[in-house]
Amino acid sequence: MIAFAAPERGHVVDRLVRTQLKKWPQRPPGVVPSPKQPGTWLKGRPGDPQDSSQPFLKIPGSNRLRTIPDGLWLHFSPTAEDPYVDIG
Repeated sequence: MIAFAAPERGHVVDRLVRTQLKKWPQRPPGVVPSPKQPGTWLKGRPGDPQDSSQPFLKIPGSNRLRTIPDGLWLHFSPTAEDPYVDIG
């Protein structure tokens, strides 16, 4: 038999996870500054649960099947000549 959590419990757990993730640093845990990887890190998740404009991942060209990860960091290129964003 499969047991499902009550919706109220799910919201409580979601709040607990968000609270813990908000304590994480601006760069991913364990990543130390390195001259081999210059650029800027930006913590994209978790965001305000009431805000609908949060970053998410999806298949390119698709408007369905997207996911909003619990933790998401973006690493931006240090130069305009070679612009990129890595997802961490």
